[in-house]
Amino acid sequence: MPRKRSPASARTYTISLANRKARGSGHERLEEILAAARELFLEHGFENVSTRKIAERVGISQTALFAYYKTKDDILSRLIRDAFEELDRTIAEVDRTARDHRDWLRRGIAAYIAFGLSHPDEYRLAFMVIKAYRRPYNVEQREEPGEGTRVGVPIFLRLVEKVGESMRDGVIRRELGSPMLVAQALWASMHGLVAALIARPRPHFPWEDVNALIEVQTNMLLEGMLVRRKTGQLVATGPFQFR
Repeated sequence: MPRKRSPASARTYTISLANRKARGSGHERLEEILAAARELFLEHGFENVSTRKIAERVGISQTALFAYYKTKDDILSRLIRDAFEELDRTIAEVDRTARDHRDWLRRGIAAYIAFGLSHPDEYRLAFMVIKAYRRPYNVEQREEPGEGTRVGVPIFLRLVEKVGESMRDGVIRRELGSPMLVAQALWASMHGLVAALIARPRPHFPWEDVNALIEVQTNMLLEGMLVRRKTGQLVATGPFQFR
């Protein structure tokens, strides 16, 4: 005779008719899955979230979720890729419209910071709260790079290229070091401001006006990097407005 399962040990998942999507509504379901996963990753940490939890939050079965994504890593990758595609488009617009190297650097710095503040959830998932290293970090033993690293590297390499061009044209001080070194220092500074504003928003920290903060940060970075013009002054292109 088959063994009876006690009510306490049985787990039942009920999928209501209200949660079923009509044919052709797959895009809506996809967005619901991404939104639920984003919330859960930020609430509980990536490592503590399963595809079953994501399915429960959406109101579908785990099997139904697998029709869209096979793993939670796939979901995280999609969230980060979607956000970074917008950053890529923004930088492409800076490439297209910048008047010179100085203008590119000023607008590029402000655009990156604004991107991070406009996508705080994705930025946190890419750079601030996902998988921690499980063993000491060294050259021989590295964790697999996260999606933030994979999709961000091509954008970062464009920054390295722009820094190199600016050095060759006498715009960025060559004595600072290699283009890679300068680009890394520049990114670390931009990331630091974004991370601080996301991790400690008002009223947790009494920040001044964000637009003014971005402009001061940008001016300080440029003052330290750029060769001074003959007048001894750097030429600004006007304040950047973050919205």
